[in-house]
Amino acid sequence: MLLQEGDHILVAHRRLFEKDEVRLFVGRVDAYEAGVVKATGHSYVRDQVSGRMIEKPGERTKILSLSSGALLVYQLPSTVSLDSLAFVVEDGRLALTDGKGFSMNLAEHFPAGRV
Repeated sequence: MLLQEGDHILVAHRRLFEKDEVRLFVGRVDAYEAGVVKATGHSYVRDQVSGRMIEKPGERTKILSLSSGALLVYQLPSTVSLDSLAFVVEDGRLALTDGKGFSMNLAEHFPAGRV
C-alpha cells in the first residue's frame, strides 16, 4: 500500500491559472485505497496582501483523488508533529517547518539550483 493509516501528508492544490490562490492541506491519513485518500487535518490559503498562509478555522476531513492530476501530495516524516508545523517565509520563499529541524521549501521557483 502506498499510504498507510497515520501517515502525515502535505497536499498542494495545483494552480491551473496564474491568479489562482495557493491552497494547502496538512493532515494525517485515515484510510487509503486505489488512489483515493481520506485524511483529517487543516486547510490553508495564502493571503494575497501579506503573502502569509492563513489557516481556515476548524479541523476537516477530506477525500482526495491522488490520480486526478490536480494535487501534489508529499509524505511528511512520521516524526514530525502536525500540531507544531507552521508556514514561514525564509529568504522570500515559503517553507513548512516544525521549528525543531524539519524544514521543507515550498517555493515554486528557485533563482538557482542543480542542473
